[in-house]
Amino acid sequence: MKARVSLSILAAVLCASAASAQNTIYGYAIGNWRNGPVVQISPLFETTEMFTTPQLIKWVRGQWPEQFTDTTDIDVQRFATIDEGALSRTTLEGKYGVRKLPVNMMEAEPMPKTPPRPEGIRATGPGR
Repeated sequence: MKARVSLSILAAVLCASAASAQNTIYGYAIGNWRNGPVVQISPLFETTEMFTTPQLIKWVRGQWPEQFTDTTDIDVQRFATIDEGALSRTTLEGKYGVRKLPVNMMEAEPMPKTPPRPEGIRATGPGR
């Protein structure tokens, strides 16, 4: 009985910790990356570790509907620093150039940011 209670408490603590993990990270989306016709590479954006790939894809499609609504393939890359993300975008653009696929390298100033947390996630902790 005590083991069950302990496991329940541990599970609750882990869920609360996961919901409050809000370290800042950076990412970008890639659309039509397999075979084009035009590879879409979003601007680098700021987000948090809290977002899942499907949540980020939904956000990207809302931010840039003309480029990402009808994409056949879409993925999101994540990075710890802006420099890592910027280098990855540039490298990826070059790789698609070698394959002779046109690339739409999107830019945005200031850097776009996702909301502080995905839809449906409430703030936890004292005073929230």
